[in-house]
Amino acid sequence: MSTRICLALLCLVAAGSMLVGTAVAAPSFFGYTGLVAIPTADSLDKDEYNLGIFTTNVEEGADFTTYAANMGIVPNLEVGFTRIKPDKASGETWINAKYTFTPETSGNPAIAGGVVDFTDESETTAYIVLSKAFGHNVQTSLGEITTPRFHIGVGGGQFDGVFGGVSATLGDRFTVMAEYDSADVNWGARMALSDELRIHFGGFDGLDDVGLGISFNKYL
Repeated sequence: MSTRICLALLCLVAAGSMLVGTAVAAPSFFGYTGLVAIPTADSLDKDEYNLGIFTTNVEEGADFTTYAANMGIVPNLEVGFTRIKPDKASGETWINAKYTFTPETSGNPAIAGGVVDFTDESETTAYIVLSKAFGHNVQTSLGEITTPRFHIGVGGGQFDGVFGGVSATLGDRFTVMAEYDSADVNWGARMALSDELRIHFGGFDGLDDVGLGISFNKYL
């Protein structure tokens, strides 16, 4: 079954779910917490962890599967690993870390710095990123839409310049995202099936490549 068909089926399952979830720092399609491919300034709380598995269907090149695990070690610091396994090829494992220097307030953005792939399996990447909500929440017939939250950062290596994105959540269950990862425009969505369980949808380089995944967030 193709990734696009699986994605459509999961959309139908998610749309039928009436469970309510909460907003969390969830893994991106590359393991570290973030949107689709870019990190945000959010980090996991102490003793909070997440696990995720993602599959990406690549139009030109090998499809690949991503396995992710992250944990909040001390307040504002998360560490984790990403295992990327292309079809019919050996994979690589990244070690990642992120520290949130200042939390978001009504007047100031959250600020975080991090490193992707400490051991240089692919390309060690350092970055700094800011996240801030602007505007007011809007009440609709489908629930409350949280004010859009903007993310902007700069990095080297895999991010090689300025990256940014925007996210918004409908009814505290369905989050939509758009981003520029310093090379391509990506789109994504997350649906909370419960407080801990989420499904993820991603479109990379426009919609040339598509992905889906599932993640689990919980406290020890």
